Amino acid sequence: MADLIDRIAGGPLLDRPTINLHRFIALERLYALGEWSRGDIAAEFDLQGDEATQASTLADKIDAEVGATNKTLYILRVESIFMCIEDSSDTLYHSGGVVNKTKVYEDLLFS
Repeated sequence: MADLIDRIAGGPLLDRPTINLHRFIALERLYALGEWSRGDIAAEFDLQGDEATQASTLADKIDAEVGATNKTLYILRVESIFMCIEDSSDTLYHSGGVVNKTKVYEDLLFS
């Protein structure tokens, strides 16, 4: 099964629909503002298994930030990383046409 990174990166071998990056980031911002819940986002993108776990980790990171500025900066970090993985010609997060998930997780500050 795909994970969140796979769903955003897309690709011909993906067994689940690609997630539209702009819509995902928009909903993460609305989550930070309290307009959408974790469950709303999970339902919107039919997040399952590792996808849901990774989305929950992102939400935890957003929640852990203190103040609107820090929450916004973290979401900008996520958006920047996800924009790179969405573009398969990126060389920071791709190696041999495959997403370097270790680097992605490191830069998302997943520990």
